[in-house]
Order: sequence, then structure tokens, then C-alpha cells
Amino acid sequence: MITNKWQFWLGGSVSLGLLLILLYQVDLGELKNALRDANYWLLAPSIAVYFVAVLFRAARWQYLLRPICAVPVVRLYPVVVIGYMANNLLPVRLGEVVRSYYLAKQENLNTSSALATIAVERVYDGITLLAFAALAGPWLLLLGEFDGAADVSRRTGVIFSAAIIAAFTIFLTVFTLLGSSASFANRLEGLLTIVPAGPRPKLVGLFRTFVAGLAVLNSPSKHLGLFIYSLPVWLLEASMYFMLAYSFGIDEYFGSVGVLILVALLLTATSNLATSVPSAIGGIGPFEIVAQQTLLALGVGASLAVAYSGFVHLIALWLPVNIVGLALLWTKNLSLREMTTGRRPQTSPGLAGESPAEGR
Repeated sequence: MITNKWQFWLGGSVSLGLLLILLYQVDLGELKNALRDANYWLLAPSIAVYFVAVLFRAARWQYLLRPICAVPVVRLYPVVVIGYMANNLLPVRLGEVVRSYYLAKQENLNTSSALATIAVERVYDGITLLAFAALAGPWLLLLGEFDGAADVSRRTGVIFSAAIIAAFTIFLTVFTLLGSSASFANRLEGLLTIVPAGPRPKLVGLFRTFVAGLAVLNSPSKHLGLFIYSLPVWLLEASMYFMLAYSFGIDEYFGSVGVLILVALLLTATSNLATSVPSAIGGIGPFEIVAQQTLLALGVGASLAVAYSGFVHLIALWLPVNIVGLALLWTKNLSLREMTTGRRPQTSPGLAGESPAEGR
């Protein structure tokens, strides 16, 4: 089995605990009123936009898989949907393993190579989101949108913005070096000698798989290409946040459409970066708390922020892809249980810096 019951219950407990903490901090009457008074007419188009974003995710994956094999986007699209559904329903982001295993089975590929390309996706998701935060955060700070927010000072905002920009620079530098310099990757791998001997081989294997995926980004043009592929993915998702902000009246807290666009970009960045840590199932809990705190810092009321963030995540992002993903499995006579059984993907046995294609 890929997953164990204790992992599922631990992830579920983390999600439930964080949601209870969040609900404890708000007025439940105000929360109910915010949900009751919301205008849901933008929900359907926002969900449609999300599935267009998934199409761009499939196109980006095709770009990453190109050195390994040519897979049409039309065949990758359902695999991506199923993978995201599995990520939402399984702990510790095991949907990534499900997606790589399913693609390898469908296209007769090396599972480790497929998993490595997904690792690259995640890296560039993070880099793109950090870029959004590095753009939106300082602008909102200069525009005074953080002024008067509860417990948030201008100095805190400056420190936060500087940290985001520094993180963006560090991530971009480190991953560029890992993808282009085998000696740099080998030196970092050498640091794993501090890990106890028992888990060390598995950790080294995971590190090599990660580096193997980055090895396809061994030129500036490939970095630029992947970043360009990532932009429409997250711009479309940010447009969901933007549209649903009107449904909940979030726009009334800001003076112009331009400011609301910056808010949507920042909210997209902070809430999704919060879910990158594989603790809660489907990111439920971390997403809502960080999204609410971001809106609080921008002066939005606590209860309204919870209503909005919970609706965006659970109803617009989480539920539709789960329904479609499970339906796709049903049409292929598969079940989520079947997709979570089988052999674990084998890590690449080659040296750090060896490409996935070379390990086949």
C-alpha cells in the first residue's frame, strides 16, 4: 500500500484541528451571515476557469515530459485531474505518486522519471507563487493597504516583503545550480551523510530523483519556458480568487480593481504556499488559516475572511476536481483504492545530475 491508515488519520486530524481553531476565532453568526448574503452567480464561471488552468497544467507537463516521450495534452489532462483529486483525498501529497504511477502505466514510462517531472512542477509552482508575492506584497504595502490592519505594522510588512523577495532569489539560484551543475548537486548530496544510516539510502534516492527532474532545466531558455508555462496556470487560478471576491463583497474593502487584482495575486500566493507542506489532507486547514490571516492583514473582517477562504478552497477548488477525478476513474473501471496499491516508484540509480531519460 502507498498509504497507511495512521497517515490518513493524522492528516485528517491536522485539518480538523486547524479548522476548529479557525472557527473558534470568529463569530459564527457573522460567518453564517456572510455565507447567506454571498452572491454565488460567479461560482460556475470560476470553476470553469479552474479547469482551463488544469489544461495549462497538462500543457506544462507535456513540456517537461518532452525529453522522455511525446504525450498529447488530451491524454495528459485526465491524468492531471485524477492526480489532483488524489492529492485532495490522500495524505502527504500522495496524489503525486498516483499521477506518476498512472501515467507510467498508461504510457509505458519509467515511473521515477514521471515523478521527477512532477517534482519540477512543484518547484516552479513555488517559484511562480513567490514571484506573485514579491510583486503584490510590496505594492500593497506602498499603497498603504496594510495600514491599520490588526496587529500588523508597516515594519512587519517591510520584513515580510523582504523575506519573500529573498526566498524567491534563493530558490531560483539553488534550483538553477542543481539543474545545471552535477558537482553542486553532489556536494549537497554529501550533506546527507548526517542522516542516520537506516533511512539514508531512501533519502539519497529521493534527492537524486528530484535532481534528475531539475536536470531538464539545464539552460536559461528552459527555465524561461517553464516559467512562462507556469504563469497562465496561476494567473487563471488567481482570477478565481478575484471573481469570488465580488461574490463575498471583498471588493468593497479596496479602492480600485487594480488593488483587488494585487490582493488576489497575494492571496493566491500565500494560501497555496501554505499547502505545500504535506501535513493536512488536501491542504484543508493551512489554506483557510493563511488565506484568512492574509485578508485580516489587509483589513477584511475575520468572519468574512473565513467564509470567503473556506468557500474558495472547499467549494471552488476542492470539490469540483474531486467529482470529476472520481468520475474519470469510474469511466476507466478503476477506483482510488486500486490507484493507491502497487509498487512504489523506484528512484533513479544513477548519479546525481543524471537525467531521467538516462536512467531508463
